[in-house]
Amino acid sequence: MNITLKNARFEAVISTHGAEINSLKGLDDGTEYVWCGDPSVWKYHAPVLFPHVGRILDQFMTVGDKEYKLGVNGFARDLEFKLLKNTETSAEFELTESTETAEKYPWKFSLKVFYELTDKGLTFKSTVTNTDSEEISFSLGSHTAFCCPRNTDSKDTKNSDYYIEFEKKEKLTSVVCTEGGYIAADKDGVAPYTVPYGEKEAGIVPLTEKGFGNGHFFTAFTSDWVGLRSKKTGKIVKVNTKDYPYLMLWQNAGEPRFVCIEPWYGIPDPEMTDHRWETKPALISLNPGESFTADQSITIE
Repeated sequence: MNITLKNARFEAVISTHGAEINSLKGLDDGTEYVWCGDPSVWKYHAPVLFPHVGRILDQFMTVGDKEYKLGVNGFARDLEFKLLKNTETSAEFELTESTETAEKYPWKFSLKVFYELTDKGLTFKSTVTNTDSEEISFSLGSHTAFCCPRNTDSKDTKNSDYYIEFEKKEKLTSVVCTEGGYIAADKDGVAPYTVPYGEKEAGIVPLTEKGFGNGHFFTAFTSDWVGLRSKKTGKIVKVNTKDYPYLMLWQNAGEPRFVCIEPWYGIPDPEMTDHRWETKPALISLNPGESFTADQSITIE
């Protein structure tokens, strides 16, 4: 089921499937900001990532002596959420444990996703609550794909007419990943490890027609937002990154049609993982009754 939110400036369409943004449109000129989900390119739009982000080596993890099957970027994006409340400009959705999730993740939880249109864009927050009787651990993130170029751009506009901008124009640090999208280990077997990104202009990541391969993964940044800016118009779409430890930038294979700006609390599996969930790096832990909120709100200027 799709839920439409609307105010004087924007219209958003959110699906109960994955609690996912399917559309975010400016009403003044009809600009569509979020990728359409064309399955021949990439079927998602802006998935919420839980209980892990990125790739799980060999698609399984263990807790104790039990094995759990997990795909890429967790299961929340592929499940139906319950609509908790809805107004003209806001909606809140919830996913809780089920027989299906118990086969992939052993703990009880509540994942609530809240959206609200404002005059600046879309508030977008995800909250995990531990509803179990013991400590739980997880990763959490978002994967919003922004059209690049957009439907209202001039016909000669290319992907390379945009660039990624970090708020504080800071020198960037990369987490080294393997070609397969896992966290690489250094010569001493330490993972994750980092290197300077090596951008020519601090805090600016150019887009090219070659795309990003399996992604560019950043850490140790202090920017409160990271945005996609048009060279032609100067307009920018910003994603909140305040206090996030990691950020992934990703584009589809082949000719780039969009760019994903993905703030993450967590990392993919290291290439040398032992598969044990308790040793997986960068997980968030919650005691019974505790909650954690990730803010990945979108601002359009």
